Amino acid sequence: MIAPGAEIGEARSRPHDRSRAFAALAQHSAAMWPDWAARLLAETGIDPAYRPCGSLVPLREAGMVDSFAALGVEGEWLHGAALQARLPGACLPDGALFLPGDAQVSSLQLTHALMTSLDRKGVEIRENTRVTSLVRSGGGWRVFTESGETIDTDYVVLAAGWAATQLHPSAAEIYPVKGQAVMLDAGEESASWPLLRAGNVYLAAKPGGRLIVGASVEPGRSNGAVDPAVAQGMLQRAARYLPGVAQMNLLAHWAGVRPALPGLMPRAGLAEPGLVVALGAYRHGVMLAPALAEGLAALIDEGRLPDILAPFAPDTVNEGLSSAR
Repeated sequence: MIAPGAEIGEARSRPHDRSRAFAALAQHSAAMWPDWAARLLAETGIDPAYRPCGSLVPLREAGMVDSFAALGVEGEWLHGAALQARLPGACLPDGALFLPGDAQVSSLQLTHALMTSLDRKGVEIRENTRVTSLVRSGGGWRVFTESGETIDTDYVVLAAGWAATQLHPSAAEIYPVKGQAVMLDAGEESASWPLLRAGNVYLAAKPGGRLIVGASVEPGRSNGAVDPAVAQGMLQRAARYLPGVAQMNLLAHWAGVRPALPGLMPRAGLAEPGLVVALGAYRHGVMLAPALAEGLAALIDEGRLPDILAPFAPDTVNEGLSSAR
């Protein structure tokens, strides 16, 4: 999801000294997405299905519109017929805050488009190749793989999710957060629905009448097993807001793992000469992708981290860090 408004709003419950910097980064990156999606479509002919659908956030407190506005998030209170027009069948007695700046893409179509774009640019992608260590070598880095192969390079970008903890001290604090989600058949009429973000559950309508309901939050767990009881709990929570969920057919149930850092803030920048990190994006990876990619590319090309990423640079740069082996 590309939902800076909903994410900024939810972050109110966990204040952090970089909350405002994160809000600025999220909004900046989300604003890059329309051009990014259009460029991918033009380059590859594959539509990542970028859709500025907006988000609905159930109204929980008086003055919610004003509190979001104070964070720089535009919103409109909807109820009655106006709410039903956005999300038919919704059960939100107090109404909801509609955040028009939020959007989404199809993860499957986005991945296909990105892989195709890289292939056409001559980028070599080595699948099923596990990196075991990174070691400083002269003025660059040596990458060791499980197969025994070594790769020498001037720069390494460490973006290995929660598994990055094994590769460098800058990733030592990352911990896994397992998340389970389900896919339902909501019918083609769901194509225009906004996102629904209700704190402990979300609904995201995808192309082809698919509806994603997620996602569990299971800190410290990194396995890919699914639990029917977890799925049932998510569906029950979803049905409180959209009762029709109870009649939808289940299409899929899966699990993934998010990489989290203390405070749930990302880490991006130079950890050592030649070692650039993009770590701890947690559940914001798609939303932050344009700003992280272009910002870190500028760091490599020009030697300077853009101001929008500066608050998230590694705490220790150069001195005092040794390569993990």
